[in-house]
Amino acid sequence: MARIVARNACLGVDDNTGASISVSGRTNTVALSWTSESPEVTAFTETTRSRVPGGLLDWEITADIWYDEASSQVDSIFSGLMGGSGTKVYFGPAGSTSGGVKYSGSAVLTEYSMNFAVADAGTANVAFSARSGSLTRGTWA
Repeated sequence: MARIVARNACLGVDDNTGASISVSGRTNTVALSWTSESPEVTAFTETTRSRVPGGLLDWEITADIWYDEASSQVDSIFSGLMGGSGTKVYFGPAGSTSGGVKYSGSAVLTEYSMNFAVADAGTANVAFSARSGSLTRGTWA
């Protein structure tokens, strides 16, 4: 199995005008959680749990980003998406090189928080949750 260097991960979103924006150069942590429900159907007489496959899928992408309030940067991008109807999110675990793995989907920005402490760089935390449709695994063009 090939291993990758995490320093090359890519994260992008469509801003509130529909323009595709990469925030990779300001991101230092990104995580993708892709889950599938598996309803439990264990009866009283059974000694181990039983589950039914094929439940609902869900996903979330979270990221820690260096805060920047300059025009067309972190604050303007994410404050413009908060409370909106949704956006496209793109994530490449090993970057955005042609042929590399790319996860994408329609999402809602469910969290945008800013963190500031004395002697520390300002950061922002974002969370995107599935809006509709599934997460797609493809490749970068």
